[in-house]
Amino acid sequence: MMSDMLLVENQQKGNRGRKIWFVVVLLLLVATCVIVYYFLFNKDSNFETYKTVVGKTTENSLGRLTLNEIIIDDNQILLNATFKPGKDINFDHQIFFFPQVFVNGNEFTVRNGGQTIKQSDKTYTIYSSVKLSELPADKTLNLDIRYNDWNGEKKIDEPWEFQVEASQKQLQDDRKVFPVEKKVQLLDGQEITIEKVVSTPISTTIYFYSEKSLLNEAIHFKIQSATGESWLFNVAYPLNEEYTKWGVRLDALYLTGKSYELIPIAANGSELGSAIKIGDK
Repeated sequence: MMSDMLLVENQQKGNRGRKIWFVVVLLLLVATCVIVYYFLFNKDSNFETYKTVVGKTTENSLGRLTLNEIIIDDNQILLNATFKPGKDINFDHQIFFFPQVFVNGNEFTVRNGGQTIKQSDKTYTIYSSVKLSELPADKTLNLDIRYNDWNGEKKIDEPWEFQVEASQKQLQDDRKVFPVEKKVQLLDGQEITIEKVVSTPISTTIYFYSEKSLLNEAIHFKIQSATGESWLFNVAYPLNEEYTKWGVRLDALYLTGKSYELIPIAANGSELGSAIKIGDK
């Protein structure tokens, strides 16, 4: 299956303009992402309570798109769709649709990525991960989902659109927040404040901010459990256009213990100060 899928990413920056990076990824990274997506959308998994089954289909001159289901996560929306291209449409696994998502009428998207996986000559699965700067606290969200971007190269004249009502009540109930509010000095002299760690059954995210625009985003984190198990967070992304609010997420990690150590790490691997205790002291 490795030759029949592509991981792509679109990061929004500056005046909501879109600039596309097609990322060449190690096969191990791609395989890991595929496993995560299959795990989340696998009907035998324990994520059914967080899913909203959609099952709606729309069609235009390019083909037929079915939005199968979505998952609301902490400042993230995961989408699973099936695409059947039209008869004369040249489509393969290297083409991807970037969905635009409005939540209660507002757009909070800061990063948009996912995968196209070939299932047969005429059927493709489109997995999307839409990261958001924030989400309203409402237990039910009204989503306006528009697949209107063809491979980051052109707008789709007749986009596939879906209106979905999705619940995040169960996620809110199971969401764990570890307050931090600790300052850390980076190697280049800049200072950040680690605000909090938020963990759900779907992912764990570390939020941090700075007073001025963060010029060097190459900061990593490690979370370590009381038993010595550890996880590395190494892909930070901005949550605002001023580059002062940031998040770094690890999918398929749910922190269910009472206490952990959070360790900021520079890009060269050196630890930036002492480990920070989070959770029960």
